[in-house]
Amino acid sequence: MKAGSINFFKAIFILTVFLAVIMLLAEKWVPVPLNMGLYIIMIIALAAITTIVHVVLIKVSEGKPQRFIRVFMIATMVKLLVYLILILSVAFNFRQQAAGLLIAFLIFYICFTTLEVIFLRRHLDSQGS
Repeated sequence: MKAGSINFFKAIFILTVFLAVIMLLAEKWVPVPLNMGLYIIMIIALAAITTIVHVVLIKVSEGKPQRFIRVFMIATMVKLLVYLILILSVAFNFRQQAAGLLIAFLIFYICFTTLEVIFLRRHLDSQGS
């Protein structure tokens, strides 16, 4: 396994733990009771999906550049559809907490997507040189 992949796995683990700890601490600060199980499941789901997509994209990037672009676009579309299904099912099943769940999902999504883009960019830049 390459050093870049190991660094990605370390970073995604640290980010997952960090977000989970922040949510557990937020439970004590927020006056409204939160369903922590949902937040933790969202964090774990986003981490798992991001990891799977990242591994697939790294494997594809070692081939033809045109193939990487197609797979990246397809993976992004599939990932967004899965996220849409996840967030709609959570919002419909937990209507009282929907606003908080949607905002938390957006924050989690931005964190994991930023991490994925940073590591993909590093990998692709290292291949070019």
